[in-house]
Amino acid sequence: MKRIIALLLCAVFCLGMLAGCSSLKENEKGAVIRVALTQYPQTLDPAVIQLNADAETILSLIFEPLVTIDADGKIQPALSTEWYYKYDRIYQLHKMYFVIKETSWSDNRPVRADDVIYAWRRILDPAIDSPYASLLYPIKGARSVKSGLGTIDDLGLAAVDDKLLEVTFEEEYDIDLFLESIANVHLSPAREDIITRSEKAGDDWASSAGSMACNGPFRVQSMEMPHEKKDKEDQDWTENFACRLVLERNAYYMRTDDEQALDKYVLPYRIACYYFEGQYSYYPDESGITQEQFQANRFDSGELFMLGVFNKDTYAKYESKLKKYSTLNGYGFYFNTANEVLADANVRKTLSAALDRNAFAELLGTGAVPATGYVPAGVFNTSRKDDFRKIGGDLFQASAVEGGRGRGSFTITYLIPENKYTQKDYARLTRGAVDYSQNVYEKLAKQAAETWSKLGYDVGTNGLYYNEFIAALKARDYDVIALNTVMGSVDPFAYLAPYATQYSGTGVEISVDEASDDEIFNPHYTNLDNKEYNELIDSIIHIKDRAQRAEKLHEAEKLLADLCPSAPVLWYGGAYVASDELSGIKSDSWFGYFDLRNLKLSDWRDVNAKEEEESIARAASN
Repeated sequence: MKRIIALLLCAVFCLGMLAGCSSLKENEKGAVIRVALTQYPQTLDPAVIQLNADAETILSLIFEPLVTIDADGKIQPALSTEWYYKYDRIYQLHKMYFVIKETSWSDNRPVRADDVIYAWRRILDPAIDSPYASLLYPIKGARSVKSGLGTIDDLGLAAVDDKLLEVTFEEEYDIDLFLESIANVHLSPAREDIITRSEKAGDDWASSAGSMACNGPFRVQSMEMPHEKKDKEDQDWTENFACRLVLERNAYYMRTDDEQALDKYVLPYRIACYYFEGQYSYYPDESGITQEQFQANRFDSGELFMLGVFNKDTYAKYESKLKKYSTLNGYGFYFNTANEVLADANVRKTLSAALDRNAFAELLGTGAVPATGYVPAGVFNTSRKDDFRKIGGDLFQASAVEGGRGRGSFTITYLIPENKYTQKDYARLTRGAVDYSQNVYEKLAKQAAETWSKLGYDVGTNGLYYNEFIAALKARDYDVIALNTVMGSVDPFAYLAPYATQYSGTGVEISVDEASDDEIFNPHYTNLDNKEYNELIDSIIHIKDRAQRAEKLHEAEKLLADLCPSAPVLWYGGAYVASDELSGIKSDSWFGYFDLRNLKLSDWRDVNAKEEEESIARAASN
């Protein structure tokens, strides 16, 4: 009898456990989880230049490329479930095929092979600035299309049907190498109908939740961020000023059957990513603190459940609890080689050598390491088993090297991450007490200016907001510009090729009257146009033997270091700390991306109910 009772109790307990892990109850949507995950995102368009070092964290949640690379460096299926190589003996063409999985965009339109084709054509559009263009150059006609000489019809991309993508190469190509190149979130599919409609209306499709469609596990539900197009002079701003990006699960991600549970593939209902003050009431006693400290305080008070943004002080505070990971993103100074003072490579090398890269990493204080080359650690050499940086050694000294004294003047241009309206309104909320000298990009630029001034140069600094910064970048209207390197690639070619004119990826304007039989390319953002380097990079693109290819790439990096068009300073580290109530954070990615599909918050029903009550109370008080 006792045994029967024990078995019955065990069965009841198991049923209870199953009930606790089952799908949502009727009319329930799921957990809303508040986090401070990244810095303010300047753009959510994956194809264009990214100014935020952690932009890929958000992009990897809302977009999905054909394949990805796991934490062991192995290629894994993503949007594509399988792929195979085929040689067309009739036309003597080397081809590759990708099978697109059954999944849909966040507006319930199936993801098709044509969406990948459009995204890649867009990156190769001569009018588009995209540093990711060279990743696609092994494709037949890609370089010709980017130069404006070829047409889209010449590009070796075709949709055999909605679920089968055909890629034709210029010549025989290494399958694994191509897979590694396209395992890149910046090469994710895109929606032609949405982007075309937005462009015709003069809007930016990637800055409005209403005009975005996402093919990843999450979609952009709202973007509560001030934009410079809006006139905010006459608006009455309250202390409940909100600046956040809300991600909601893509209800159609992987769901091919109406009977499938909504939470089968993506569990959390929403992930609310906060920036600046967020939605909560203003705290008068915290008006002068930095945003990183403000968000850390909110994490400590239980208002946030995951913290992924730090300054030097908050990083040190949580260091013993941090989950750390490597990134392939960095920061450096790009010299405009057309500038009279900076035209001499020896001057540029002197400026680069004078930078104490250890000091820059320490100034940041958030897990960054000094840059010792143009290619970061973690990038493959001949395979995932060997590291390009380790084999290539140190091309830059981590500590400063004394150089000769120079003459002349130049200015360092850096990014002001906040939108000018956001900054103004945040200053109102904080009674003007916020200290914007806490902008880390400004600190880094001023440290470089101080170093170079000691060499005898007259060096100034100039901060620009996003739109102004992008305009200056495109027009080459700067002497030295401070940039983040956000490439998201395990292929060293991706980091080296853009310095070659034909592989820069920068846009060119071509009118019908200017059409000719010659390729037209704009040089890299540094204006470097070196014949020897151009030819060396061009010789690498179709090398089949990976050992030979790696040898040539090391040769290219050494030549680039001698030309010194830019001075890489540091490579970022990534880290986060999570509340004990939060579980299910996964990062099986070589790039350090988060997989938040199974994110779970204990007692989320109570947490969400309390937040809803507070929200209603705040609305009533206003």
